[in-house]
Amino acid sequence: MALIPAALTRTQRSSVARLRLGAQGLLPGIPAATLAAPAATPAEVVGALGMMQAQDLPQACWGVGVRLPGAGLGRIHEAMADGSVIRCWGARGTLMLIVPQLYRALLAVTAPRMNAKMAATRTQENITEAEIQVLADVARERCGDVGATRAELLQAFADAGSSIAGQRGYHLIVAVSLCGVIVQGPMEPGSETRQLFMATESWLPAGGTMPDAGEALAMLVRGYFESHGPATVADCAWWLGLPLTPVRAAMQELDRVLGSAELGGSTFHFAPGHRERWENPPGARSVLALPGFDEFLLGYQDRSATLAEEHAQVVTPGKNGIFLRTVVAGGQTVGTWELSGAGKSRTGRFAPFGQEPGGSRARQVAARIDAYLKFRTS
Repeated sequence: MALIPAALTRTQRSSVARLRLGAQGLLPGIPAATLAAPAATPAEVVGALGMMQAQDLPQACWGVGVRLPGAGLGRIHEAMADGSVIRCWGARGTLMLIVPQLYRALLAVTAPRMNAKMAATRTQENITEAEIQVLADVARERCGDVGATRAELLQAFADAGSSIAGQRGYHLIVAVSLCGVIVQGPMEPGSETRQLFMATESWLPAGGTMPDAGEALAMLVRGYFESHGPATVADCAWWLGLPLTPVRAAMQELDRVLGSAELGGSTFHFAPGHRERWENPPGARSVLALPGFDEFLLGYQDRSATLAEEHAQVVTPGKNGIFLRTVVAGGQTVGTWELSGAGKSRTGRFAPFGQEPGGSRARQVAARIDAYLKFRTS
């Protein structure tokens, strides 16, 4: 993990972290940087962030819920059922929650890079471009506007003559998805972890076309800094899964519309409307129980403004791509939390990095975890 330069003072680190809380809509009553008022719907939460990592769907749903006080899991599922929030492979080879209006721009920027990175695997699996195009038509017809489960989609591929043995079926689904013909929409009946695949031509709003890649990149880069800033160009490139060069090129047109600050030898970009927040960043007393893989931590290549290096291994044990649930106080990650039990007997447990907190802090953490438990059942 790259560190923020040592010249960045403790006060500056705190300011960066707390400004990110505000930009991401994690502070009650303070709208995300891209919204004029606090988010009122799941689509507004997701749209304000651009995209949210979502390979673990239940945790991604809490990532929306923690930014939408009072909403329950059912409301997030409703947004998937009505098409206002979709899930797709969007960047870094992983699944993302996005709003449909961003879908084509995201594919225009990230699909070529993802296809290139997957070329070796496809060669090993003997997956050809001709096969992908045939199966794209199969998927489009099988999914339609009523949807297909993963098993049903794979069976359709098999019926068309393709092998789905081992991981080959998964790689075929990803390849077809990157063609822009299917996305994940409503939940499978009775499931909290699996969604139906829907044909984009019937599920997404009509009239959309694939935008120019340059214009799409500029839009995504600007959206990243407005929703995740203060952040660096390296953070943005990592988030999109792109090399630094195209992101730097896009920034040449955006420098005049974004705010920026030189800190510790690095340039941090942010929403222009947040210039005045540097003097008194919000969220000093905030306490949050965030899901694993949340954008507040995962949305940056360099996470040291919000997570001390000595605790990084606790949050990402084994460095195998897994991010545990975290407790964040005043913008700083102060521990992890986990669930035990099942059903109505399920409880949460806070594991602080240091000694157990007492008094009001302990009550705040318990209340945030309790909010999650209520979210899951409503």
